[in-house]
Parts: sequence; C-alpha cells; structure tokens
Amino acid sequence: MAARYLVATDFSAHSRRALAAARELARQTGATLTLAHVRPTSDVRAAVAEERGDLLKSPAGTLRGQIAAHYADRLDRLALDGERTRILSGLPELALCREAARNYALLVIGNRGRGAVSSLFLGSTAQRVLARSPIPVLVVPSRRR
Repeated sequence: MAARYLVATDFSAHSRRALAAARELARQTGATLTLAHVRPTSDVRAAVAEERGDLLKSPAGTLRGQIAAHYADRLDRLALDGERTRILSGLPELALCREAARNYALLVIGNRGRGAVSSLFLGSTAQRVLARSPIPVLVVPSRRR
C-alpha cells in the first residue's frame, strides 16, 4: 500500500507552496495526498474569516450547511485528481495531529516565515504541530532563502 501524506492548507500562498512541495515528494515516492483544512469551530467566525458576510443573512439554521459547502468547494478546487480532501474543525495543531494519527506517513505544513523572535510572541501553528505530531512533519518555508 502506498504511503499517505497529509497536507495542511489554509489557502494562503505559504500553504500552496507546501502543497507544491508535497505533490513533488508524492510524485517521487508514489505516495497519495490528502489535503486538510481546519475550519473555525464557530460557523459565524468561519463566515467572517472567509469574508462571506452574505451567508450571515441566510435563513436561520442554514449557516452550518452553507459554510461547510463553501469549505468543501474551496478545498475541492485545490485538489487534483486522485487527491483526497478532509475538512477538520478545532484548534489547527490539535485537529491536524489527530488526523495525522490516522495512518499517515508524513504531515506537510507551510510556515509563514515570520522568524524565531516573532513566533515567540505570535505563536506558530507549524511549531505547535512539530511539538505534538505523532508522525514526521515537513515544514516548507514560505519563500526560498
């Protein structure tokens, strides 16, 4: 059975760079990819983060389904043929590590490249994933050095 790699994405440029690196590595090793996005637990917060205020005007009880469909569509547009997608929920580092424990060989994540000093104050999802991950993690820098 081919190895499976989990690729974290927040749809930003740095996560697209990580996805490109994961695709190249998977091509070389024969691994399969699963793209994962961690959405906010609050549907209102998700709609605001996605700049989808129009969804907040929807009939009561429909926001959850609409925001789920929004993320599914966005993730599906990013995936290539043969790549799977997963929408996770919760704190990114916990959700990604929980998913990573489901028989993946590698977790690939991008790094914003803020530097060591900034990350001490701002925190870094990549650093928190590195500290918690049950599997090896490949952190792809946001730009070439």
